[in-house]
Amino acid sequence: MAHTVNPLGSFSISECIEACAGAEDHGQLEDRPFRVLASTAAGAPYELVSYTGQPYVAISYCWPSHDFERIGVSNHPTQIVTPGGVIQSDHFSQFMARAIEVHRAAIGFSAAVWIDTHCINQSDEEEKMAQVAILHRIYAHAQTTLIMLEDIALTADEQRALKRFRISQETVALVRRVTSARWFTRAWCSQELVLSARTVFFVHDASNPGNAIFVPAESLWHLMDAARNYDRSIPLFNVPRGGISTTLRLFTKTMAYALSIVYYLGCSDEYDKISLVCNIMRFTYRFGARPSAFGLDSGSLPVIRLNVLKMANVIAIGRREYSMLLANHGPGNPLQGQTGFGWAGVPVPGDRISELWAAKDYEVDLNRDILVNESGLLVRGILAQILRGHTWIVHRDAVGLRVTVDTQTWSISPILMVHSSWTSAGDAQALHDLLLVLATAVEHAGSDIELHARVAIAYLLAEPDYRYQPAPIPGDLRTLLRDVLGEPVGWLRDIASAMKFIWRDEERASFSTVLLSEGSILLVSGNATDLPDGLSGKTLFQPFVARPKLFSTPMILTANSMVLESSPLPEETHRCVGCVRGLGMVSEAHLGAEQQLRII
Repeated sequence: MAHTVNPLGSFSISECIEACAGAEDHGQLEDRPFRVLASTAAGAPYELVSYTGQPYVAISYCWPSHDFERIGVSNHPTQIVTPGGVIQSDHFSQFMARAIEVHRAAIGFSAAVWIDTHCINQSDEEEKMAQVAILHRIYAHAQTTLIMLEDIALTADEQRALKRFRISQETVALVRRVTSARWFTRAWCSQELVLSARTVFFVHDASNPGNAIFVPAESLWHLMDAARNYDRSIPLFNVPRGGISTTLRLFTKTMAYALSIVYYLGCSDEYDKISLVCNIMRFTYRFGARPSAFGLDSGSLPVIRLNVLKMANVIAIGRREYSMLLANHGPGNPLQGQTGFGWAGVPVPGDRISELWAAKDYEVDLNRDILVNESGLLVRGILAQILRGHTWIVHRDAVGLRVTVDTQTWSISPILMVHSSWTSAGDAQALHDLLLVLATAVEHAGSDIELHARVAIAYLLAEPDYRYQPAPIPGDLRTLLRDVLGEPVGWLRDIASAMKFIWRDEERASFSTVLLSEGSILLVSGNATDLPDGLSGKTLFQPFVARPKLFSTPMILTANSMVLESSPLPEETHRCVGCVRGLGMVSEAHLGAEQQLRII
């Protein structure tokens, strides 16, 4: 990929570092809200009062806007008594007030209410930045977060269907309609879900416009999971549903994890997403200043999103957290070829490998001084030249598989006597197809491709220790495959899940097998394998912070690498033209393997 000029308005490295300037909180900021809304009795006006430790519930909702059509009493304001006088709040609607009454009746006592638009002084920029920095504390300390779906109304039959846990076409359609609510598309709302200790939903009652219907969060999540088996467009929530679960406590809240939750969702100011990811990571950080996306036309949004990605990568490196270096391989990475940021990552939805990055699992101790400065990313790792490679393209259709390796093409029909576990799940089916492709290459391609195929099958079927290339699988591969595919998937299910990175969609896979100057053959795939001039002659570089100490199931089965131009720039700077994920490691045994590089 040719070097690309950064778009107008896109941050340079120095501008990005300046935009990320600030300070981590070490107790200077408050750990609680400044204000809450309180009401003495049902139907009594709400008053904005100072927070003194009283129990409170938090509200998660979509701010009113010209493109948000709320239903019924959600359009009717509620009266609030403030120190400056009585106001009519369009944000705190009569629907919300009714939902709070329903919740109070359910729990048996009256709690105060925290809602951002009134409990944070929106005209005080310093207060806003301080309170936004501790939103993770505010939502975690709330007894419950009440989620307001103000654009959804359910009939009595639909309300009963949400509690029956029976899946039918009608139930799937109901789930699809509920999840079409604007709330499910907004970055702020998803952040609030992750941060909250407990959540409940409220929707309108179609038969009683003034009423608010309580929907247990667990019921909705259950139906969403079941309905997704019939309709893959239903949103997938891979996050703790309304709480800091035991699972979440067991791993570091990485930038790749946090950014994947909010990056692809809507936000009135895209730069807010940087504060959102800091909260999701429980990283209390107060920025010195912040850029603003307000007032910019829609044509500027791609540039703003680029800047958000750049800031996220710089902040992660500054925190000594390198999950984004495991998320830089994705096809369509908008930072590929961007001056100064060719090495950087973009979240890959559902990618557990990058989301679960942890320092204990990688060779972090070998590069404690990694940093980003005005000259680029200064990083230590292992490198080797790519001597030659083969490009593999696989298409799946109703008839079977069509395979192209370089310029050779052949078709594969399904084989008989395959255990049902290989075809009952998408990941296992994909591994089944990959094994067929590699095995038949021995019959259709030349000796070099055959060698690459036998090594790749060894990676897939041997007990994983990818620090050393396994010996090529010998013998008749068709017979081997009949034996493997005739048995249950078993432990190979983990390998199947790890190999998602080669599939561009459900019908198409693309990867390369490459021979390195130190003798290893690796299977890799990513945005660099799409380069028009291919991988041959370029340099493969694996940073220590992305090199696993030990490959182990179920998660750590791959390694990410940067692909560098073969000739360095002046001052020993190297341009990263793309990135890949793959099976296998560059050997550190050969002369000159370990180097510290400046990468842009």
